[in-house]
Amino acid sequence: MHAAKIRRRRPRLLKRSYLFGYGLLLPALIVIGLVILYPMADAIHMSFFETGLLQLGPPRYIGLDNYTALFQNAAFSTALQNTVIWTIVNLIAQVTLGTALAILLNEPLRGRALFRAVALIPWIVPSVAAALIWRYMYDPTSGLINSLLIRLGIIHANIVWLGETNTALNSVMLESIWKGTPFVMIIMLAALQAIPHELYEAGEIDGAGALQRFWYVVLPQVRASLALAAILTIVYTVNNFNAIWLMTQGGPLHSTDILFTLAYEIAFTQFDFGSAAALSVLLFVILLIIGSGYIFLVEREERSSTP
Repeated sequence: MHAAKIRRRRPRLLKRSYLFGYGLLLPALIVIGLVILYPMADAIHMSFFETGLLQLGPPRYIGLDNYTALFQNAAFSTALQNTVIWTIVNLIAQVTLGTALAILLNEPLRGRALFRAVALIPWIVPSVAAALIWRYMYDPTSGLINSLLIRLGIIHANIVWLGETNTALNSVMLESIWKGTPFVMIIMLAALQAIPHELYEAGEIDGAGALQRFWYVVLPQVRASLALAAILTIVYTVNNFNAIWLMTQGGPLHSTDILFTLAYEIAFTQFDFGSAAALSVLLFVILLIIGSGYIFLVEREERSSTP
C-alpha cells in the first residue's frame, strides 16, 4: 500500500516539475513571441495587402498580387540570380579556404598561436568597419588595390571596381570571403583537434599519403562539422546586408543586389511595404528550407552515431 501511494505521488511531482520548468521558460517565450513571431506573422499578413507610405486610404487586400508582381519584376530576377551566385561562390571559397587554413594551423608549426590569432583578425573586425575599409581600398583614385596592381604591372590604369557592372559583384564577394573564412576555420579547427591522434598514426602505418589520410581519415571525422560550417555560411551569406549596402548599395544598375538588399530598397526607397513584405516572406521560406536541411543532417548524423 505504501508503494501504491508512492506511485500516485510520482506523476504529481513530475507534473509539478514540468509546470515549474515551463514557468521558467515563459518569460523567454513571451520575448521571442514579441520580437520574432509577431513581426513574422505581421509581415506575412502585410504581404497580402497593398500598403505603403505613399498610399492614400487604408491597406487594400490584393491576395497574391504582390508575389506575382515580384516574379514579373526584372530587378527581382537579377537579385535572385545574384543571390544564387553570391551564395555559391562564398560557400565554396569560404569552406575550401577555411578548411585548408584549419588543416595548416592544426600542424605543429613554430609560432602557431600567433598565426591563429592573425587568421582570426578578419572575423574579429566589425562587419561595418570591414566593409568601409574595403570600400576605401577599392577607391578608383587613391585606393590601395589599384595602386598595388599598377606597381605589380597587372593593370595599367585605375579601375572603378565598385562602379562597373562586370567587377562590382566580384569585388564585394572578395570582401565577404575575406570576412567569413576565419569562422569556417574555427569550426573546422575544433573538429580537427578532436580527432584521435591514433587514427593519423594508423593511416601512416598503412602507407596512406597526405591526400588519402585526408579523404579516409580526416573527412569522415569532420563531416558533421563541415555540414554545420556550410549551413551557417549559407545563412550568413544570404543575410549579409552590410557588405553590399555599405560598398555599393546594390548598384550599379542592380548588379550587386541580392534579395535582402532589394527588399530594403523596395521598403525604404519605394515605400512599398506590401511588396517588401512579400519578398521577405520568400526569403524566409528559402532560409527555412536551408535550416530544415541542416536539422535533417544533424538528426541523421546522431542516428548513425547511436549504437
